[in-house]
Amino acid sequence: MTQNRTDTTRLNNLWVLLVQNDGELTTQDAEGRVPMLARTGNDQKYLLVFKNVVKARQFLSSQAVHDAEPRMVVRANHDDIVRIARSAGVIGTLLDYDPATQKYASAGALA
Repeated sequence: MTQNRTDTTRLNNLWVLLVQNDGELTTQDAEGRVPMLARTGNDQKYLLVFKNVVKARQFLSSQAVHDAEPRMVVRANHDDIVRIARSAGVIGTLLDYDPATQKYASAGALA
């Protein structure tokens, strides 16, 4: 995996991981879920996105995350996901993050 910086990441047709909010964020979807975020060493937050459901499930299988659900970003949920991410202070996206190597395919601004 390489680490490339891109201008923006179009979220449509990418996959996010929805988890139960449990009061950590002030904004959530109608079912009380939020997309999974990553915090970097300089305390910046990123939305984790994946090219396909297989990569999303691989990430989940390597983590101790309970009740997480991969969800494709489509027109119907795009605005909710972006709204929640922005309210959490997310500055961008990490595509296909691998926690074992701490590398990702690319990073981009939240679009």
